[in-house]
Amino acid sequence: MVLDFGQPKLYFYAMRMATRARDLYRKRQYVKWLIHDERSNRRPIPRAERLRAWKLGFLSQTYRMCQIERYGPKDYVTDRMRYLRTPFLNGAYALVLDDKLIFNEVFRRHSALLPEAYALLRRKSVVPLNEDRVGSLEDVLGLLEKKGRLVIKPTTGGGGGHIAVLERRDGGVAWNGEVSPPARILERMKGHRERLVMEFVQQAQYAHEINSGSANTIRVLCLWDDEADAPFVARAVHRFGSPATGPVDNITQGGLDALVDLDTGRLGPGARMTPDGRPEFHEHHPDSGARIEGVVVPHWKETLSGLLEVAAQYPYLPYVGWDVLVTEDGFRLLEGNNMSGLWMFQVHGPLLADPRVRRFFEKRKVVR
Repeated sequence: MVLDFGQPKLYFYAMRMATRARDLYRKRQYVKWLIHDERSNRRPIPRAERLRAWKLGFLSQTYRMCQIERYGPKDYVTDRMRYLRTPFLNGAYALVLDDKLIFNEVFRRHSALLPEAYALLRRKSVVPLNEDRVGSLEDVLGLLEKKGRLVIKPTTGGGGGHIAVLERRDGGVAWNGEVSPPARILERMKGHRERLVMEFVQQAQYAHEINSGSANTIRVLCLWDDEADAPFVARAVHRFGSPATGPVDNITQGGLDALVDLDTGRLGPGARMTPDGRPEFHEHHPDSGARIEGVVVPHWKETLSGLLEVAAQYPYLPYVGWDVLVTEDGFRLLEGNNMSGLWMFQVHGPLLADPRVRRFFEKRKVVR
């Protein structure tokens, strides 16, 4: 049978069927991720508790960290909602957030907003991305000699996995703190995964003092207010790494996150996951000893208004978890997340308790 695409009804029917087939395939993939993430939780959680969590739509990790058994599930966005409904909120434009190369191409029009992207590593080839003309792996090492530090990050994937900080040292080059001869570093830069060579951005002193070994970012959950026709910030948490997390601030690997007061920029206590998966709150960073609770993020109002000004230019991205790094003179936007983890926000209280957040999710049928 040959479709006559000159007939509008038949054309749109075919397009609708193709879209449904694509969405079904993607949902199947997200179900696989959901199962994978539950299986990867090796903490000693009884089977009965896991079953209670699954019945309510939560991963066992979320169930414990957000203390669902204590507070009840009523106002929480569940993991089932997150995996099966939130990935589709940005539609086809989710690709802008999922692929860090495309993200860089779209957002670099904003002056001084993003870290500089120098090159794309593609297997054994190197594609220059700016006027530095980094066209080979040897050029990357030459650039490192000039810059002192660089960041290498995958173009896809989340959770801070496979990110490396390269630093020039007297004995060679350090890859996430491990010094190796240049030949070994060249080998490590080869591989099948595509990666970006990026500028290393120096964080503000307050964040450096809390944990100097990682880039300590603020994850800002930004949603679109249909009534105001403008974005708003649902919640923000400041993440801090630890010796266990290396150069990233991943909470599941031993980092902490602290709630940011949206009006003042003042931090609450840092939440950390205990070996049995429960939350543990700290006024001070347990490794560095630096104070977290009560610290005020510098020029917070300017950071928040600047981020919202950028987000307002992309109404086709109504649901984004932005990763912001605060510097001494402003902020830099490291990336945006299409399918942001939500338990990092909800360990500090349920998201749906905010009427604006609930309206957003109800209108888009994430919450029913």
